[in-house]
Amino acid sequence: MNQPHTAHAPFPTPEQAYADAPSIFDEIGWTARTLAARECFTALDREFYLRKAALLDRIALLSEPDNPGETTETAVAAALYLLDLDQPAVTCDPRAYVRRQYLYWARNN
Repeated sequence: MNQPHTAHAPFPTPEQAYADAPSIFDEIGWTARTLAARECFTALDREFYLRKAALLDRIALLSEPDNPGETTETAVAAALYLLDLDQPAVTCDPRAYVRRQYLYWARNN
């Protein structure tokens, strides 16, 4: 369940979005376990793509002050995938979109 897009709704800061998130290590473990448990060519649900995009965003946030680059590109790619999955016609900052969706998901799950 994704939050409806509203053009004027403010995007949360990373600190707001990930305040209650599990540790990055826990999320890496969850992602790996989820992938390992699936059959080849089995579609994954939206929760997987949201949590993966949020994880990659958090990793990029750690490296960006000193070394923006591949981690940022990977985070943007995952965020664009989620944005396209949810709302292909919407254009906004894809990582901010992930943060908003993650905060909404975390509060409702």
